[in-house]
Amino acid sequence: MKYNIKNISDYINELIGYDTNIFPIEKGVVGGLPFALANSYDFRDMEIFNNRITIAIPKSSEDCSPMQLAKHQTKMMDIFGHVVVFVLDEIESYNITRLTRARVNFIVPNKIIFIPSLMMVLREVKKTNKILTNTIPPVAQLLLLYHIQVRSLNGLTTAELADIIAMAYPTVNVALRWLENNGLIKLMGGKQKSVNFIADGKELWEKALPLMTSPIERIMYANMRPEDSLMANETAMGHYTMLAEPGNPIFAISKATAKECSGTFNKQYGEVKIEVWKYSPSLLSENEYVDRLSLYLSLKDSKDERVQIECDTLIEEMTW
Repeated sequence: MKYNIKNISDYINELIGYDTNIFPIEKGVVGGLPFALANSYDFRDMEIFNNRITIAIPKSSEDCSPMQLAKHQTKMMDIFGHVVVFVLDEIESYNITRLTRARVNFIVPNKIIFIPSLMMVLREVKKTNKILTNTIPPVAQLLLLYHIQVRSLNGLTTAELADIIAMAYPTVNVALRWLENNGLIKLMGGKQKSVNFIADGKELWEKALPLMTSPIERIMYANMRPEDSLMANETAMGHYTMLAEPGNPIFAISKATAKECSGTFNKQYGEVKIEVWKYSPSLLSENEYVDRLSLYLSLKDSKDERVQIECDTLIEEMTW
């Protein structure tokens, strides 16, 4: 085995953007394993996203079969009482398939992390920088609008932000890296960095506006209002401004809701129009209508002059 615990820790840190904590395994725990099994691995405990796991590094270069590793994993997890992750050398792609089918938790440094016990599947650290595109990630826009309209996010860690918006840690981490790279936040501190927005309220809105996009991912239709939906588009504009509401209501839902209700939607026909948003509209709203700033972003490019006028009104009457 050519990897040690520092190699593995560095690989995970670089891939997820989070400093992991490493601990000696508790005394006596390994003694609960059969001697041959205990003597076949080097063990270290590690903390990832507040989850204690045990890293098992094979001492021998001889490969175990996926089924053997699955049996070892079951025995170790029964004894240790938490997730066990094997660190493996370069392996053939067909063996990766066999390991994933057997639900074995494993890491091949510089290639793949597969930890289904923590719902984590990540590949190829060298390619992660491609995630930082020129287009604002939906989660980054959500965090900006949440900070402006709901409550300050300054001082919170990535893990705390992930809990607030119910998103996976790596997804939030990518969003924060994008915001930092575009000069909208600073990440402060050591291992668990906290976020600090460069401005608040209207000043932040004006700085971020050229980078933000419409929250609408696609349009669907239905014959009744979906559950967990908010009034959107011109329906919401009629609530906030003097614009007349349309005859048929328009609603916004999250992608998760759209997936749950997909059987009731149609791409062309229905009594109500439904906007499927890139992020959950309910996270930014305290009533039955989508938030003002997302509404503005969804309509600012409308060719209807009436809508354009009311978009200006929407921002002018905003309480910052």
